[in-house]
Amino acid sequence: MEDKLLIAIAGGFIGGVLGVIGTLVSSYFGPRKLEEWREKRKAEKWDGPRKRLLLNMLNGPTMQMRSIETLCRASGTEPEECRRLLIEIQARGIRLKGNREGWVLIKNRPLEQLTEDEEAAI
Repeated sequence: MEDKLLIAIAGGFIGGVLGVIGTLVSSYFGPRKLEEWREKRKAEKWDGPRKRLLLNMLNGPTMQMRSIETLCRASGTEPEECRRLLIEIQARGIRLKGNREGWVLIKNRPLEQLTEDEEAAI
């Protein structure tokens, strides 16, 4: 009788510990995986098309640099989000006439090829 009681207590203790460990692991990794899934979905649904639009706007044969206002308006983003997307597509900021912020793809205007306005700002 005493052996059965000790076995039952040990089994309950082990089951409780495993339950607590399982709860802790799932409460940490569950929300983390959900957040990663949401971010990936957002990137595919929103960021992908916006990046392609920004690339098309900055890859044009006639106009390869645009103001941040134009890029924000066309992509439907706030300036901070637009800057993040522009950096992800490998664009860099430049200074346009009137001290306005502009953006150009690095491949179209490498950092070694600065304008007079940009050199004066350094």
